[in-house]
Amino acid sequence: MLFNKGNTRTPFSSMISGKTKYTNSVEFVLGQEYTSEDGDIPSISENASLQAPDASFITRSQNTNVTQIFQDAVAISYAKQSNMGTLAGANIAGQQANPLNELDFQVANKMKKMARSIEKTFIQGKYNKATSDATVNKTRGIDEAIVTNVVTAGGKALDIWMLNDLVEKIDKSNGDISNLTLWCDNTTLNQIHGNAIEMGVEVGAFRANEYGIQIRDIYLPTTTVHIAVGQFIPEGTAYLLNFDAIAPVEQLVPGKGNFFLEELAKQGAGTKYQIFGQIGLDYGNELLHGKITGLATTFTKPEGKKVVVVDKSATATTTSSK
Repeated sequence: MLFNKGNTRTPFSSMISGKTKYTNSVEFVLGQEYTSEDGDIPSISENASLQAPDASFITRSQNTNVTQIFQDAVAISYAKQSNMGTLAGANIAGQQANPLNELDFQVANKMKKMARSIEKTFIQGKYNKATSDATVNKTRGIDEAIVTNVVTAGGKALDIWMLNDLVEKIDKSNGDISNLTLWCDNTTLNQIHGNAIEMGVEVGAFRANEYGIQIRDIYLPTTTVHIAVGQFIPEGTAYLLNFDAIAPVEQLVPGKGNFFLEELAKQGAGTKYQIFGQIGLDYGNELLHGKITGLATTFTKPEGKKVVVVDKSATATTTSSK
């Protein structure tokens, strides 16, 4: 499998690997958006009720994304295959410097590279829909997808209330806030954890979830948010994601599947293979997620837990650390 449980170098892909969808079209539907009319307090007389009100209509729009091609090649020469016993470096008794099968070794490492490329694309991918066979389809990554629920930090470190504000934005967008994950880098993780210590907010211990990703919980006034460290996150950015709504979308080649190894035409004293696959990101409705931009890119360790001291003889309240 391209993404295995516990593959922490591709944590985003691992988190969504169990929900794979399939398409027979480059373009696939993420869902439909429409805005329901808000409730009001009617003011209708008996006489007015004899005439039906003017009709209004709710319009819908369809959101889509695309799959894109991932392709790489491996070439193994006859000379290399026949020279597998040669040692390089220090010749220590019992050393086996080369893998038992050179092709398996090369393919495994190409697949690791491809998995990392997909991980980066799922985060930073910029959407493009090809208009001809000569142009490129590019799947929209989660960073570009989130446009509505955005909090701008203005260079400040992530704190409890900033995160809580983003949860409230998602809630007001009718998003489910019961199972959100703060997807961040190590700097942001330290920022929120340090602020939680200062504020006396409870933070749970690290644990491995069902996909082998290390997560911990932080208890906000609005909900409990999971925290996990991701890869390829733009500096100064953090995401609040509903992973229940996110899935990879694979486009299979009939009779071959996806991300398959295929021998190419013979040329010279060796064999060349290609690895080919097509995949895109289904993130559902972007209103289900949120992001914080412009975060501080450094972390300052807190001096200690903040304590509020109230002087009953005065109206002022002071804050100290200990």
